[in-house]
Formats: sequence, C-alpha cells, structure tokens
Amino acid sequence: MFKSTAKKIMIMAFCLCVLLSTKTSATPLETIMGHALGDQIIVPIIMYHALEDTPDNKWEITAAEFESDLQYLRAAGYTAVFMQDLIDFVYNGKPLPQKPIVLSFDDGRSPTINIVLPMLEIYDSRISMAIIGKETDHYTELSKTKNIARHPHMTWDDVNIAAESGRVEISCHTYDLHGKIGAKKRKTESEAAYRKRFIGDLQKFANTLHENANLSTNTLVYPLGAISRMSDDVIKEAGYLASLSCNEKNNMLVVGDYDCLYSLNRFLRPPRKSSENFFSQILEPEITTDAPS
Repeated sequence: MFKSTAKKIMIMAFCLCVLLSTKTSATPLETIMGHALGDQIIVPIIMYHALEDTPDNKWEITAAEFESDLQYLRAAGYTAVFMQDLIDFVYNGKPLPQKPIVLSFDDGRSPTINIVLPMLEIYDSRISMAIIGKETDHYTELSKTKNIARHPHMTWDDVNIAAESGRVEISCHTYDLHGKIGAKKRKTESEAAYRKRFIGDLQKFANTLHENANLSTNTLVYPLGAISRMSDDVIKEAGYLASLSCNEKNNMLVVGDYDCLYSLNRFLRPPRKSSENFFSQILEPEITTDAPS
C-alpha cells in the first residue's frame, strides 16, 4: 500500500510541475498526459492568400480550387487545426487529430474571408488568418466612405465576425512591416535598433488587436517569409510561441521541444493545379512516434 501511495504522489508531483512550467493557459491533467515528452508528429501547413475568379499570379487561386482542397482533405482523413492546437501539443502534450493540417491565409483579404467562411461551415473546417494591422485600420476607415479598391483588406468588423465564427484563428502579420524586406533587419541597422523597431511594431499590433477585437495572438506569420538571424529570438521576447515562414517542407513537432514551433514551414498552394496533384506531392504517410519507455 505504501509503494502504491508513494507512486501516486510522484505522478501528481510530475503533473503539477508540468502545469507550473507551461507558458500556455492551464490545461486539465487528463490532457497533459495525452502524449509523453519526445512524442512526435508530422504536420503540413498550407499557405493561401487570395481567392479570385481569374488568378493572375502564383499567390491567388479560385474559390472552386479552395473548395476542392477542402473536399480532398476531408476524403483523405485530414483535420484542419489551429496554430493554438499545435502549441498545446508541444507545450502540454494535448492530443492532435490523427492527421492534422493547418490552412493558413496571409494578408487578411476581405473578399476572401467572405467566400471562405461559408465553406468552412459546410466542410467543418478551420483556418488561421494572418492580418496586417495597419491595413485593417486603413480599410476600416476607408469602408466608411465606400471608396474601396479591388483588393480590400478585412475591416475590424470583418475580423470580429470571422473570430466569432469559431472557424477562424487570427494571427499576426505585423502591424506595418509588410514592405520589401518584411520583418528582416536592415543592413545598416544595429541589433539594438532592430529589436526596438520590431518589438515596437509587434506591440502596436497587439494593442490594436485587443482594442478593436478583444483578441490576442501568440503566432507570427513573417511577411514575405523574410527573417533575420535574431528574428525568432525577438518574437520570443515579445511573447510569441510560434512563427511561420515560407520554406516549403513538412514540419516535425515534438512534445517538449518549444523551439520546433518557430519558423515553421509552409507549402504555397498555386493556381491551376488539381487538389490531388498538389497534395499528393506534399502529404506524407502519417508518422506519430512515441517516446522510448
């Protein structure tokens, strides 16, 4: 009886240590033990931008192509998850679906979200939408005059509607660093100046997101995929738990390896390619590895 009691105490102590060390919100004990430290899973992330009737560049696809993707993934047994789900897996060992995949959209285009939302309901899917804070502010003001260009970005009303649907996760595409070099360090910029400028932009995004949508995010999507040697260290300091790049390969997530969540890879979904042709080249057989006992 004494050995049994001692063993239970040790298990409870371990669970308590895990709870105290995690950076994410508290998680029930039964999900903490869903996976052990070192468990691994491959997660593909797909990069989308805008849905257009007649795509004229590699960043745009048609609504029919996106709907075909949703149909293909459902038939293949894949489940779209949020970035928060990946974070919970790595930090807490919270189980993921058998075949998880992240569908990420960059830039926060208004026509795109209006097209996507009904599809997400039909196919029981979800996306992660990275918005540019300055563009969202700009188009919120512009929408009041109805003077909107061909590719308007989401307004704050759009962001709130999307988030309240429960099928769209809002992430950061910076407040105003979507220029030629993205969030990279300038050649003539000192590391201290870069850090100050980058963190200042992230803080402005966080404040604007909270003020207009009462939301927060812990995932940064690097504009243009541009990144410097110290970029991930800066966003860690700013409190971000994950970041997305534009490198095209799959991701191996490991429970307890927090660094594996940074500069995650994404496959760009090009136009004029069937869903089967596109996904058959990037989706790998399911690989889930348990930690050695």
